[in-house]
Amino acid sequence: MIYLDNGATTFPKPEVVYERIDEFARTQGVNAGRGAYKAAREATAMIKRVKDLLLSLIDAREQAEVAFTPSVTVALNMVLNGLEYQPGDVVYVSPYEHNAVLRPLHLLRKRQGIKVVELPLKKDLSIDLDQTAKMFQQEPPKLVCVSAISNVTGYVLPAREIFLLAKEYDAVTLLDGAQAIGLLKIRFAQTKADIITFAGHKTLYAPFGIAGMYLKNGMDLEEFIVGGNGIQAENSEMPRYMPAKLESASMDSVAIAGLEASLTWLKRINTWEYERELTEYLLQQLENIPGLIIYRAPGNGEKQAGVISINLPGFRANEVAAILDYKYDIAVRAGHHCAGLIHNHLKNKEFDGTIRISLGMFNSKGDIDQLIKCLKNIDRKLLKNIDNEILRGNC
Repeated sequence: MIYLDNGATTFPKPEVVYERIDEFARTQGVNAGRGAYKAAREATAMIKRVKDLLLSLIDAREQAEVAFTPSVTVALNMVLNGLEYQPGDVVYVSPYEHNAVLRPLHLLRKRQGIKVVELPLKKDLSIDLDQTAKMFQQEPPKLVCVSAISNVTGYVLPAREIFLLAKEYDAVTLLDGAQAIGLLKIRFAQTKADIITFAGHKTLYAPFGIAGMYLKNGMDLEEFIVGGNGIQAENSEMPRYMPAKLESASMDSVAIAGLEASLTWLKRINTWEYERELTEYLLQQLENIPGLIIYRAPGNGEKQAGVISINLPGFRANEVAAILDYKYDIAVRAGHHCAGLIHNHLKNKEFDGTIRISLGMFNSKGDIDQLIKCLKNIDRKLLKNIDNEILRGNC
């Protein structure tokens, strides 16, 4: 299989990650923070080490603390539901946001009466900062949510610039770093974010089951998920201090051990430079396919990560993805990629979304060459005998 769906999860993982997961699961895979015996102490110490590595990754040792969650969706739900709102509070989102942000906000709009407003775009689909400033002045923000990188077009959003405008109104600033932490060179203080969420299984090259958030020192959230965490177990209330009040339930220490291995591996590798080279090559090759529609980041390429969406006239997005899978064993993603707002601007309704190609450290130019060859040979006759369940696949 040629795997080009790294925006969903990076695959494969570095070999050291698999080795560390196996070793830890066999020798130390006990419940961290739930015992005073040696193996439990070692697992607890490992979790602290990983938090320190995460803080070092974005130069946040003195600016923030880390809370772990089982997924970035859980982390975003905890953040969005951990803030206090009044009816009419205005929350701004970029049109590039994922449903992990949009759907919790939709519920808050129904239940608490907040107002959710899209940030404006220019014709090239970049964020219009001038219009954003005017909107903030007219309706001051309570909260501003921005994805670091679009999981549809690979656009690196101007989060710092947006957050600087938001801070003029003392708004809370949330950066969804699911597609960026481990890839972009980020310094926490420079982002002007109060909270940054991350997903271990994406650009951090760790397994599923571990994610979390960076919280600026002094940032406090109300509990959203509560339960046992090995602290003050005789008390019905969660501990009142951060981040312990956010970390209930047993942690997936095996996944965290895998994250430790991937973070150590990432220290030696510049994933951004490698993906940039592959992305430039991919775009050059895609531009040689007559009629192909390419949805890329606005600008001259400096704001382009290794995620590109395309469409082929005459085919729905999932038809092309099904042919690539069934006939050529190439894995791409088709549909709306859990980011519905931006597709209104891309105007791709006739295609039912886009075909997303997302690159990773274990892709090569040879993978791209094979993809291009197959795209050039796609014909409707190739849809014959493809299972209808595959053709209906869309997300």
